[in-house]
Amino acid sequence: MARKQTPKSTTSSAGWLRSDVSWALGANFLLIAAYIVTTIIFDSWNLIPHDAVEQRWTAAGMLLALNAVVWFAARSIRTRGDVVYRAALYTLVIADIIFASYNIFWERGMASTSVVLFAVPIIMAAIARSRTALLTATVLAVAGYSTAAVRYFNQHYGEGFRVQLYGYVFFYSALMFVLAALLAILIRPNRSG
Repeated sequence: MARKQTPKSTTSSAGWLRSDVSWALGANFLLIAAYIVTTIIFDSWNLIPHDAVEQRWTAAGMLLALNAVVWFAARSIRTRGDVVYRAALYTLVIADIIFASYNIFWERGMASTSVVLFAVPIIMAAIARSRTALLTATVLAVAGYSTAAVRYFNQHYGEGFRVQLYGYVFFYSALMFVLAALLAILIRPNRSG
């Protein structure tokens, strides 16, 4: 007896995207938890001033609240299309870029060790399996990093050399594009031959 063929539905892409976005949200919860624990450790050893603790805690709280709302929306809304999950993913990507940018500024611009935070939204954008989304997230990450670093430098002139600033901006921006290029290889359509 022949099997009955069912037409392809749009839920297949929404299914894997829903699952991947759920995992990304879980990873973002881990990022926030690690950030809070790090803030507690730095504060307990008096490595950062009280206003920095306040700024970091506020940023973590805001990102946690947004992450929880996006997680709830992505988990509770059942839809046949993937628009809801893409919107949740892109909201999270933008929020993580803003979060990383503020950390760069708060941690003395080009002297900041938080540049690695920009890898999170770039990798998250790859979940959409869209090179356009990946490139857009990378451009936004570069814009966020360079704006925060240059702004800090100009507000606190004399904490470094201008050539050092532009060298770091160029290097880290190029590194973000290298990461995006490698991720673009992973998300390209399967070309089995």
